[in-house]
Amino acid sequence: MNNRRLASIRRELLEWYRRSARPLPWRATTDPYAIWVSEIMLQQTQVATVLPYYIRFLERFPTIAALAAATEEEVLSAWSGLGYYRRARSLLAGARIMVRDHGGTVPVLVSELMSIPGVGRTTAGAVASIAFHRQEPVLDGNIRRVLSRLTGGRIRGDRTAADEAACWELATVLVEGDEPGNLNQALMELGAAICASPMPACRSCPVTRWCEGHASGEPGRYPPPAKRPATLRIQAAVAVIRRGEQVLLEAPGEMSPLRGRWDLPAVEHESDQDGGASLVVALRDRHGLEARSLTAGANVSHGIMNRRIRLTAYHGTLARGRVAGRKELCWVEPDRLDHVPVSGATFKVLQAARS
Repeated sequence: MNNRRLASIRRELLEWYRRSARPLPWRATTDPYAIWVSEIMLQQTQVATVLPYYIRFLERFPTIAALAAATEEEVLSAWSGLGYYRRARSLLAGARIMVRDHGGTVPVLVSELMSIPGVGRTTAGAVASIAFHRQEPVLDGNIRRVLSRLTGGRIRGDRTAADEAACWELATVLVEGDEPGNLNQALMELGAAICASPMPACRSCPVTRWCEGHASGEPGRYPPPAKRPATLRIQAAVAVIRRGEQVLLEAPGEMSPLRGRWDLPAVEHESDQDGGASLVVALRDRHGLEARSLTAGANVSHGIMNRRIRLTAYHGTLARGRVAGRKELCWVEPDRLDHVPVSGATFKVLQAARS
């Protein structure tokens, strides 16, 4: 692209962004810490899902120092239900590094930001450009799609080395100027709201006149669809073991299909197997617990990456076995799960059990 075309695209993007940008809380702050938290939360997670967690997380940990002083259990509890818990652990580790090595502040340089756990080049570019107005590019899935359509497919977005280099080169020149943070956010917003997959809303696009994909008459052809990993369909049984108003949770090990810090005991099984019997064996083998009168209840579907899990809840009580004082087991009231880091699957099962 020539300089005149690039300048026109930047100007129209900024004017459109000022008119049309969604009023999101991380766009209303200049605090680098809050911006960093938002970028970590938004990794692989939609804006609507992130919003309530972001607000609650900053209320609970308003500064880097407050986060660094927290325990892992406290941070995972605040993150509970958002998924991909490695991100929460990365935030905690990153805050402690910032306190130790950066005077309790978010680093400015991309090279320093990328030394923080959970921060790759895209997240580093977002934080550096939005929080510190540095001319650093961002390259997420939305921006790749925009670049592919702007260039009429010369940028394919296929993650090959040559294509990645071309993507970063164009993304870098597009954010030159006085407002790199707004330009990056405009590109991300454009990809999310207008230049969507599979078909863009070209009539609402501020840069249609410079878009080769639009000029081709088939902008939806770009980028070519990526090959998706095969969907894995999993059958699992989940134990809802009650003691009065409390339910039993376990710290899931490698044998559990669930991924929370704490979850209802669960086990994968073949579709022709008795899920309740599989649970009885799993509870005995894992914890030495004997379940009584496990009765099948509601079915719940849950997705984790390319895994589609069909969960059947089995309700019952304990006939024998000790829970008190064990690190891998606990009793908790379902109404207090907002204080316990459990997976979305556990929330779904218990919600279905109430109805």
